[in-house]
Amino acid sequence: MSRTVRTTMQPDRDIEVDDAEYRDLQRMGLLVDDDGTEPEPPATAAPPLPVNPAKKPTAGPAGSKEN
Repeated sequence: MSRTVRTTMQPDRDIEVDDAEYRDLQRMGLLVDDDGTEPEPPATAAPPLPVNPAKKPTAGPAGSKEN
């Protein structure tokens, strides 16, 4: 049995996949829902890395020649 799906890699194209391909794409979180939103990532996905704020330059010691 084949299905027509959209993937996150090419959300503007409909592609036909068989049941095994559908399960693989679904397991990897690569299917786009029919309502146009992307699916939730699979539970086994690693959490996103924290974003470090940009370090602000600190003033040097008093009397330093650096500006």
